[in-house]
Amino acid sequence: MISIRSISFDTSDWIQLESSETCITWHNDRREVLFLHYFPIRPDIPCSLNDLVTLRDSYRRGVTQSGGALVSVNVVRVQGLLGTRTIFKFPQQPSGIAYVASLTFPFRDFSFVIKLQCPENGPTGTREAAVLDQLLKTGEVSISPETGNPIGWSRDPYEPNLVAATQMTLAEEIKYDEHFPEHPLSRARGFLTRVANSITFSPEVLNSAAFPN
Repeated sequence: MISIRSISFDTSDWIQLESSETCITWHNDRREVLFLHYFPIRPDIPCSLNDLVTLRDSYRRGVTQSGGALVSVNVVRVQGLLGTRTIFKFPQQPSGIAYVASLTFPFRDFSFVIKLQCPENGPTGTREAAVLDQLLKTGEVSISPETGNPIGWSRDPYEPNLVAATQMTLAEEIKYDEHFPEHPLSRARGFLTRVANSITFSPEVLNSAAFPN
């Protein structure tokens, strides 16, 4: 019988907080929170995972309505199973950004979601300030004389002509992770990679009816 115990992954760096038939929660000393959700119902993903454009549009609508923005939405394959790998950003009060990184594995009649919440702690904006200063010096970004805002600094990662209150910035590109390894976004990306490499599904899951194409 398929249950929340039908999937496992490396949680050696985490302390378990709560456990139920549909959710297990862990935390660490960085105020990061890790969730494993089991949803014993048909997933509400509105399209095939092969339709990446529609998939990204769907996630974008949902996260924008919640005041956040896309950082990345991709499809991954783990143990032969297709899933989604997503990172969203949300402004937090009084300052800083919280990142939500997830791996979702949908099937015809159920799904698993591994989700990490990484808030920006302590001094915020250090990564952004350093990268912006660098890009201003190289001329890749300029300052608008009318508004004083940087031109070309923020954008949607897949639809560059879209404009929204909260968007990804150039400082959040993956190439800067190595320079800021302790930044919550760098940690979120690294976490998704480590988890994907450590996931094990039970035979019952591997033999379950796939999410419809």
